[in-house]
Amino acid sequence: MSHRPDHQVDNLVKRINRIEGQIGGIKKMIVDEKPFDEVIIQLNSAKAAIQKISQILLEAHADHTFMDAVESGKTEQELESLRRAIHQYSKML
Repeated sequence: MSHRPDHQVDNLVKRINRIEGQIGGIKKMIVDEKPFDEVIIQLNSAKAAIQKISQILLEAHADHTFMDAVESGKTEQELESLRRAIHQYSKML
C-alpha cells in the first residue's frame, strides 16, 4: 500500500469516517429497536460503502502493479500480486 497520493489517503479516510458514522447509527437503531427492514437497509448501505473502498484500493493496486511491472520487467511477480488482490476482493462480493 505504498505510493498512495495524499489526496487518495484523505479520500479513503473520509469514506471510512462516514462508514464509522453509519455503523454508529446502525448500533443506535438496534438499541432503539427500530424495524428490522430499516436496519437492513442501513447495513446494506454500509456494506456498499465498504465495497466501494475496496474497489478504489483494488484499482489503485492494479495501476501500481502495472507500472511496477513495466518499470521492473518482473511481470509475473507483479501479476501474481494483482491476482491475490483480485481474489481477496472477490471474497467480499
